[in-house]
Amino acid sequence: MKINVGDRKIELKENSLGWAKVLEIPIKIEVCEDSFLHIGATPSPLSEKKAPIFKIKGKPAIPASSFKGALRHQLELLFINNIEKFAEKFNIPDDKKDVLKPCIPSPNPTKAEQELLNLKMYRGKMEGKKYVGHCEIKVEEDKINVGDLGICPVCYFMGATGIMGFLRVGNFIMEGESDIINQTNIRIDRKTGTAAKGAKVEGEQVKPGSVFKGKIEVVLSTPILEMQGIKFGDARKISDVVIDKWLEYWEEKNKEQKAKILIEEILIPAIQNIRILGGQKSRGAGKVSVSILSE
Repeated sequence: MKINVGDRKIELKENSLGWAKVLEIPIKIEVCEDSFLHIGATPSPLSEKKAPIFKIKGKPAIPASSFKGALRHQLELLFINNIEKFAEKFNIPDDKKDVLKPCIPSPNPTKAEQELLNLKMYRGKMEGKKYVGHCEIKVEEDKINVGDLGICPVCYFMGATGIMGFLRVGNFIMEGESDIINQTNIRIDRKTGTAAKGAKVEGEQVKPGSVFKGKIEVVLSTPILEMQGIKFGDARKISDVVIDKWLEYWEEKNKEQKAKILIEEILIPAIQNIRILGGQKSRGAGKVSVSILSE
C-alpha cells in the first residue's frame, strides 16, 4: 500500500503472520540533542546502579509498553481536538458525535482523570466510585453488550478488555554501538546545603542523538474477520451487534481506501506527534523526534 506522509509517498510492506495479514510501518526514534533518554528498568542486585535503563541483551531499548502509552495518548488528543473534522469524515450524525470520544481505559480512573471526565473530554461518567464508560465487551445472558457508544476509536486501534486492537507494537532497538552515560543523583540536605547522607543514587542515561528503530504492524485482516467480510477500516460485529459504532455511518465502500485514510489521517499524525518518552521529564529528559521510514 502506498501512503502519503507529508510530501513523501511511502510504500508499506504487507506481510503474512499465518494468523493475520499485516502492514508494516517502519519507525525511527531519535533522542533530541538538548535532551537524554531514561526509561527505567528493575535494578539488578548485582549492580550498584539503582536507576538503570531498560536494555535488551545489554543494549538500550525502548520497550513496546512505553511507546504504546505515548501513542495512545496522542490518539486520544487527536480525537478530542478534531471531533468535528472526524464527525464529518465518517458521516456521523450530530446527535451521535460522542462515539468519537476516547475512553479512559480503566474502571478506576485517578482523581485527575475524573476531572477530565467532568470536562466532557472523554466519554462516560462516574457513578459513585465507579467509572462507567471504559471500553469492554461483556457477555450478559448470551447477549453482547458494548454500551451505547461501542468501542471508542482509540481502543479500535489499541485494543480493549475482551477484544484485540488492530495494532501490534514491538520494542525499539538502539542503532549502532551502545553508549550509556553514567548518571549520579544527589539529594541536598535542606539545612546544611550539602549532600544528604545516603542520598546518592547511581543511574544511567541514553545520550542525545541516539537512534532507535522498530516497527508498528497494522493488522489488515484475520481469518475470523475475513469470514465476516471485515477488514481494518470496517466496523466489527459480534452476533450482529455493531461494536465499532464510530465507523457505522461511514459512506466509503472501498476497503483499501478505508485502511489508507485511517493510517494517513489518524495513525501517522499520532505517531509523529510523539515528542516525549520515558521518565525524568522534569530534568529535561525524554525529548524525541519520531519519523516514518521509507524501506
